[in-house]
Amino acid sequence: MANDNKYIPALRFPEFQNDVEWKYVHIGHAIKTITPPKKLPSTEYKDRGEFPIIDQSLKYIAGYSNDNTAVVYNDGASIVFGDHTCTLKLIHFPFIQGADGIKIFKSKTDDLLTEYIYQYILANPVISAEYKRHFSDLKEKILSYPTTTIEQQKIADCLLSLDKYIDAAKRKLDILKEHKKGLMQKLFPAKGKTLPELRFPEFQNNGEWQTVSLGEITSVVNRRNKSNRSLPIYSINNATGFIPQSQQFAGMDSEARGYDISAYKIIGKHNFAYNPARINVGSIGYSGELKDILISSLYVCFKTTDNIDDNFLMCFFNSHIFNQAVESNVEGGIRSYLFYENFSRIKMTIPSLYEQKRIASCITSIENMIKKSDEKISLLEIHKKGLQQQLFPQINKL
Repeated sequence: MANDNKYIPALRFPEFQNDVEWKYVHIGHAIKTITPPKKLPSTEYKDRGEFPIIDQSLKYIAGYSNDNTAVVYNDGASIVFGDHTCTLKLIHFPFIQGADGIKIFKSKTDDLLTEYIYQYILANPVISAEYKRHFSDLKEKILSYPTTTIEQQKIADCLLSLDKYIDAAKRKLDILKEHKKGLMQKLFPAKGKTLPELRFPEFQNNGEWQTVSLGEITSVVNRRNKSNRSLPIYSINNATGFIPQSQQFAGMDSEARGYDISAYKIIGKHNFAYNPARINVGSIGYSGELKDILISSLYVCFKTTDNIDDNFLMCFFNSHIFNQAVESNVEGGIRSYLFYENFSRIKMTIPSLYEQKRIASCITSIENMIKKSDEKISLLEIHKKGLQQQLFPQINKL
């Protein structure tokens, strides 16, 4: 089935260092496609228990199928490929095929593990790019493998354990995001209300919150770079807020591109800025301790008055209440805009300055946890990618 070759991985577990070199084979020669049985009456699988249904996105749906759905009784590990959705999963349990466009395959020999094939496909950039287009092309690609299933299993288990760790970190991140979302809904009064559902004990007897317009607690900042000073140029995105423009756009900012920056706005400490055409997707930033930076003249810039805490206001900008208000106040045709005139009309309720700071501190602490979790996942995925590149030889140029 396979031929000897001179390729071995850059990283090998110590117990296999002196083993023979790896072999290679076309994936199409190494796998067999599982054809789902003919449509079976529901009684044939209901007696076996409730199998998960797998749809085209390869998501699991609890419940029974109907009489018109093919049934797969999985007799071990199988690789499930979503032909239309370009997704791949390793399944170890019986399941029901809930849609067309799903291909199921596994190793057809005992000397090559299905789990290993799955991890190899995901790890190899040539193959992983190919399976996202056509299953037939995937079968033409080369798969390299160690001669013993013990080493194959060790590699597959290593990457699988890392996958599980990353998945657990992602679930924790999702829980934190949902917790933040629920907390914000309770810490800010609902539309038309002047008291929140949840209030810190020390403020229980402080009375109702005050309703104000954003125009009452903010003022426009419009300081232009008339002297054409060469200052750091920033943009704003919906993930990080203020970000150096060179990081946002392929390593070059407006000045490096030869643009006229004399009309750009100079931003100082504790200023806000937003893109009037993208505020509906959260494109708003707070400069914090940044000062003497430039931002495009297209941005709306403002600062706050003394009776509003900047962090509290930023929390409000991330709330569902503000998002609804934006949708109600934008104007325009194909692209909607929220300029300061309409922005200033948006209403919000605010408590005392001390209570604002308390709420902002609570939400900010959760946001910091979310940020750290996000960074941890990114580092784990970088580590996984590096590990994949070292555990498998890249031989698909053959």
